[in-house]
Amino acid sequence: MWLSLVPPLPGLALAAWWDGPGAIWTSWSRASWLAWAAVLYLGLVATVLAYAIWGYLLRRHAAAQVAPFALLVPFVAAASSALVLGERFGARRLLGMALVLLGLAIIIVRAGAAGVTEPAHRSR
Repeated sequence: MWLSLVPPLPGLALAAWWDGPGAIWTSWSRASWLAWAAVLYLGLVATVLAYAIWGYLLRRHAAAQVAPFALLVPFVAAASSALVLGERFGARRLLGMALVLLGLAIIIVRAGAAGVTEPAHRSR
């Protein structure tokens, strides 16, 4: 939870220093309803949903089995930008994505081979 509360403070301080406090107020007061809807969606719906899914997975599986999936966050962002904004990726970026996915697959296969399948607090 603290991860969601702390970063805005230095971000606001940096914005106030860089653009001035008046610019922050101006941008907030002139934001469209669509901009506010996006902020609310990302700040509440998407974040709460992501933490709920993460918590659910950690209750059902060992952290070592769940944590590597955090590497998929950039892929979800890239897929969203491709779907919503029509962004296209070059060969180098796609190759980089493929290498990360390959690394994730290796981690998952090795964890399965090592028998990492249950949370540590559950007894066998």
